[in-house]
Amino acid sequence: MSRKVIVLKFGSSVLQSRAELPHAVHEVYRWIRRQYNVVAVVSAFAGETDRLLATVEGYRDANPEAVARVVATGEEVATAFLALELDRFGIPAQVLDPSQIQLIAETDSNDTEPVSADITAIENAFKQGRVAVIPGFVARDRIGRVALFGRGGSDLSALFLAKQLGARCRLVKDVDGIYNSDPATCSTAQRFDEINFADALAIAGKIVQKKAIAFGRKTGIPFEVAALGENYATIVGSHRSVLAAKSHAQAPLKVGLLGLGTVGLGVFQELWKHPDLFEVTGIAVRRPELHLDHAPKDLLTRDCWDAIDDVDVVVELIGGTDPAGDLIHAALLAGKPVVTANKLLIAGDARLDGHRGLRYSAAVGGAVPALEAVRALARSHSHSNDGRIVSLSGVLNGTCNYILDRIGAGCSWDLAVAEAQAHGFAEQDPSADLSGSDTVCKLRLLARLAFPEVDAHYVSATGIDSIDPDWVQAAARDGQRARLVGTAQLADGRVHLEVKPQLVDSAHPFAQIRNEENCLLIDNGHSDSQHVWTGRGAGRWPTTAAVMADLFDLSRERRSTNKPVAGDERPVVSKKAVPDVLATSYWPLATDFGGAA
Repeated sequence: MSRKVIVLKFGSSVLQSRAELPHAVHEVYRWIRRQYNVVAVVSAFAGETDRLLATVEGYRDANPEAVARVVATGEEVATAFLALELDRFGIPAQVLDPSQIQLIAETDSNDTEPVSADITAIENAFKQGRVAVIPGFVARDRIGRVALFGRGGSDLSALFLAKQLGARCRLVKDVDGIYNSDPATCSTAQRFDEINFADALAIAGKIVQKKAIAFGRKTGIPFEVAALGENYATIVGSHRSVLAAKSHAQAPLKVGLLGLGTVGLGVFQELWKHPDLFEVTGIAVRRPELHLDHAPKDLLTRDCWDAIDDVDVVVELIGGTDPAGDLIHAALLAGKPVVTANKLLIAGDARLDGHRGLRYSAAVGGAVPALEAVRALARSHSHSNDGRIVSLSGVLNGTCNYILDRIGAGCSWDLAVAEAQAHGFAEQDPSADLSGSDTVCKLRLLARLAFPEVDAHYVSATGIDSIDPDWVQAAARDGQRARLVGTAQLADGRVHLEVKPQLVDSAHPFAQIRNEENCLLIDNGHSDSQHVWTGRGAGRWPTTAAVMADLFDLSRERRSTNKPVAGDERPVVSKKAVPDVLATSYWPLATDFGGAA
């Protein structure tokens, strides 16, 4: 199954400033999870183009190309910052400027149109598992001078690149589509599900650049206009125009958060940025007095049951099996979906196996959508043995990978472990990571999806806790990399799970990743069928990205029902609803809640 391609255009209406960059990151990651390669086309931050134009007001007639170079810096800065923000959340990205993709404009003016592009650099970025981030609005003329596509020209950039790539194109705006009148001033305005090019040219000029619509009509390329995070969009194309049904306003999802550690705090901070979608109603922590600088006092509680009472969704980030297992089980019994990163619990608690209300994308791979990738490939070949998954392997523990890279660079074992702990990649007790048991848990979860018909697992695990640093450093001098590799393979009616340190050559995908990054390879038995996913696998923000992706999915699913949710429809988790032994507010004393994955 080859991955599809989508071009996402982020304009200044959604990227007002650097503060909005995480919103674009979540949108990009959403499509990566859906097995798309992503091209992000970026406009300057709001007001920046006008500011730059004002600085060159007295020079416009003297040297238009120099003016264009000044104005183009707005897109260049925003593009670079988006790449940095993607990297912070653990998503590999590569900035490609117009020269690298040979985006050629018709003339050297500052209101021109594109005529050609070379997509080789974009395809190479995809092969490396990277998001291609490209400044919109900007091109080069035939002799290399900077040229611009005019106001709103990033729309045209995005659509033109989608044409070259044979890709889907979505223009992300601050409205959820094209309306028959301005929804900001007209309460009866209706959104179009579909609108033809002619109607769009007549009414959508303030939302979509008219040259982009005209290009779509000329080439027959449809595109979408949508808001951040929405499933639905207005499809602009050759079809007839169709208005959407009236939608109901939805109250935010009420979220009960268990744990405010490394990951828990990251999730809370992201939830707080989306008050239209989420309302955090309670946060369970062992010592509320230690978190007064991080969260409002009235949200903090020692009682886990208070935190998950009268909520729509439970987010469990305390780790371990007790009390997390009982809390999750009780919430699921009450009909509440649960989002967790707890791979140990999901892999070992039979009560939770296969429960539809449980979301655990963050349990494997951090920002690598490992579970989604395996699930998608397994489903695509569920009715045929041709192309089915025969094996998968991965560097699945960012803590171990970081430690091995630091040792390879000359660090002592103790210093490498201490650095991993200082960066939040390793727990105070890192034994689960170093012994390989954490990787075994992740392999079990992947194997359940890859080989659902097989229950018998044979496990062999050797960690890095007894590794010889001299062996790691000698390999590094020879151009090799030491990696803790987990493999799952179907053979003789059983799934064989193996975890062990290995040396890989410099050209191998496992050698290309660094520090806390993860890499997953999936093989479906064909010589050219290896699927590769990379990204950061440990730390606050990569795991936060995966947790938030599950929460955004739940929010979209509820909105798609188009039914308002009343307070009395919300199920309640009560201590009376579960056995007395479960209805106890306690904390395991040795756990650092919400720690590194």
